[in-house]
Amino acid sequence: KVQGLSGVVGMMYVFNSMFGVGILALPKAFADAGWLASSVILALAMVMSYITVTFLIEVMSSANARILWDRSNDSHQEVNLCFFFVYFTVFKTLYLSAFFSNIPSCTGESNFTSNSYDEIHCWGPISRINAYRIFLAGFVLLIGPFAFFSIQKNKFIQLFATIVSFSVFCIMFIMALHLLAVGRGKGNPALANISALPNIFGACSLVAVSHATLPHIIPPILNKANLGLGIAIVFIVVGAFYALLSLTIMFTFENDKIQEIVLLNFLDCSIVPGVFFIYFLGLYTTFKVSAIFPLNAVALRDNIWAMFSSFQCSRIWAVERLLFPLLAIIPPTVIAVVTENIEVIVGITGSYAATTIQFIIPPLLVHYSRTDTQEKFGPSVCIKHASPFQHKFWIILAIIFAVFTITTVTILYITHQS
Repeated sequence: KVQGLSGVVGMMYVFNSMFGVGILALPKAFADAGWLASSVILALAMVMSYITVTFLIEVMSSANARILWDRSNDSHQEVNLCFFFVYFTVFKTLYLSAFFSNIPSCTGESNFTSNSYDEIHCWGPISRINAYRIFLAGFVLLIGPFAFFSIQKNKFIQLFATIVSFSVFCIMFIMALHLLAVGRGKGNPALANISALPNIFGACSLVAVSHATLPHIIPPILNKANLGLGIAIVFIVVGAFYALLSLTIMFTFENDKIQEIVLLNFLDCSIVPGVFFIYFLGLYTTFKVSAIFPLNAVALRDNIWAMFSSFQCSRIWAVERLLFPLLAIIPPTVIAVVTENIEVIVGITGSYAATTIQFIIPPLLVHYSRTDTQEKFGPSVCIKHASPFQHKFWIILAIIFAVFTITTVTILYITHQS
């Protein structure tokens, strides 16, 4: 019997899928774009992401109703969503590769760091890229087995990750407040900086990416009566954490002193007392990736199975339980190992794929789902978990927001290249 999830545990999964390593780059983007402009754009991105999450929940509810109706009427017609499974599979492969880039290498911190920090902490004769590959191999061997189990089996990892995430947030927030209280705050951020808006749009598009794992988190939840309220609370909490930390840090440190990975601002004994806390912060990306990896690996494995579910061989035990999990683990691992320029993978996944999976795919899915449901059951059909955003305006608005975000990020890339 498949074990279900309580509502609280399910929301913890959603929280972990949203509150990821994206928070590490957000304070720098906030500081560059200005506190007022950044706050408005973050709020807009969170609202738009929440709207599209409700779209996905409605699609899942409609699909479940359609399946039950087909079974009760001995109908075997299925909607062909192969395109979306292919898209999710490609996205997840790149997404896991990008997450591997955040695994600490020989320095114990993220790969995107200053050279001076590398020179102090590196492992002597072992080159940085080789140390990263050794660490990656160990990580896959330790965490990879979770891809062979159901998503319910790693709830203790999710609980641990929630505690770690909250602890890291508290350490950085309290230390920044302390610096402000003793008069060591040196930040003087502007209200808005138009030239930096593309960067903040790109950063904010990553802050609530839970869409790819949501179809695997929601179904096991046993009591879905307050599902919409729970999702809304998670969005509010995550958005408040992002804004509170970013605003505090940008008023604490000078703009040009805020690192692109904000953890580096706190890896200093003059700021964070105690070596334990410094190493705890430095290992945050390892803890977080260890929690997010099982969610994404299981989602990728199930997407691969869905792509080939029409073939009889997909139900063979060795194929379903061994081959598909290996196909979920091996390709992103190979990409992460052979690609030294990880920034390319992160850029493609973060700026374009994440925006597409949040703000383009869900509106298209819900539009197709509503059309199909009304044709099948009539225009007066009532979906139990329907999105409160029923007007076509919200679908159009989400797509417009996606186009605008992709355009601004592309402008940023072109500007940096030139």
